[in-house]
Amino acid sequence: MANARRSQTSVDGAMRVLVYPHELATGGSQINALELAGAVRDLGHHVTVFATPGVLIDKINQLGLDFVEAPPRRYSVDSATIRKLTSTVRTRGIDIVHPYEWAPSIDTAFGPALRYRTPAVMTVLSMDIPDFLPRHFPLIVGTHALAAAEAMRRSHVQVMEPPVDTDRNKPSGIAAARRHLRIPPEHLAVAVVGRLTTDLEKLQGVEAAIRVIDSLSANRAVVLLVAGDGEGFAAVRAAATAVNERRGRDVVRVHGNASDPRPFYEAADVVLGMGSSALRGMAYAKPLIVQGTAGFWKLASPETAPQFLRDGWFGHGGGGAGELQKILGGLLDDEDLRSRLGSFGRELVEDRFSLVMAARSLESTYRSLLQKPMAGRLSRSLLRTGYEVTKFRAVMHLRNPESFRWPRRPAL
Repeated sequence: MANARRSQTSVDGAMRVLVYPHELATGGSQINALELAGAVRDLGHHVTVFATPGVLIDKINQLGLDFVEAPPRRYSVDSATIRKLTSTVRTRGIDIVHPYEWAPSIDTAFGPALRYRTPAVMTVLSMDIPDFLPRHFPLIVGTHALAAAEAMRRSHVQVMEPPVDTDRNKPSGIAAARRHLRIPPEHLAVAVVGRLTTDLEKLQGVEAAIRVIDSLSANRAVVLLVAGDGEGFAAVRAAATAVNERRGRDVVRVHGNASDPRPFYEAADVVLGMGSSALRGMAYAKPLIVQGTAGFWKLASPETAPQFLRDGWFGHGGGGAGELQKILGGLLDDEDLRSRLGSFGRELVEDRFSLVMAARSLESTYRSLLQKPMAGRLSRSLLRTGYEVTKFRAVMHLRNPESFRWPRRPAL
């Protein structure tokens, strides 16, 4: 195998790192990837972001990160993307590739890792880890429960709870954020920030929240702010329009993708969410209701925090919209409870989810990879991954010939 040109000081000095998020739409995994990239750069390393353009290109520019544009992805495993990724690693002398989520991980495995033996570590923040991911790459997951499950089938698993930049994400003036978003002073605001996708039932959660806000608005001055995009955008916008027309005012506001979601968290009285979006809501000292699948909604509190710290800011199974209405109605009617839970959440994020600490941990992982040659079981791992991906593609194609195309986001 040919070797890519590597930087001479990579082991003991500055490393050249390529960070590869799966897209640049607003979402927790992508924002984590970029904020960690900036924090690792601030430790003295050269960091390049490789991705198809999206709304978060503004965040890349704000962070001052180097950016290489990936070609438009036609399929979830795309040969043109793999070629561009591989050539970027070669021409820039990249030492470490860090893909986020499964498609970039597959691209990396069959691109620079195969051709140049470039070390790589992959992060998967989904609550479902595909079995076909390459097993010769170290894996970073977001919860201790996931790490324990993955340790049964791979040898290198570590936990990195989704970090939060607590300097950039902190209370700084709710009045200004509300003016920016044109929220009347007498209104209570509920915010949800994330992808409008059926993945992890995020879309279903937003649709349930719209129904609940519709009901609560009958006797409360309340507004739901929805910031995000995805295949469910049109359905969410239609549901919001129906509610607003019935109530004769803006009860639900669908803002689409937001290059900077901070005003939405800042303006909120209550945040709904899962994963890193949930943590960012707490960073703004907002009470949090955690969303999961199959009707899961639970208030984040000192009593429930141990569960979330173990299993992640997520859950499965619950009372659905009725449960959300009970929790949310109680919060909207109790300002003191909102204040106490907001303070609890901010303290928890500051103590447990520091971005600087996460960046230093990541730096150590990168250095460890450079000091160890790629495992001798690479060929066996790639054969297994190739077989499993091919089987997965075949099953998806049989179910729906178009289902394995990269989803197109609706125009705003």
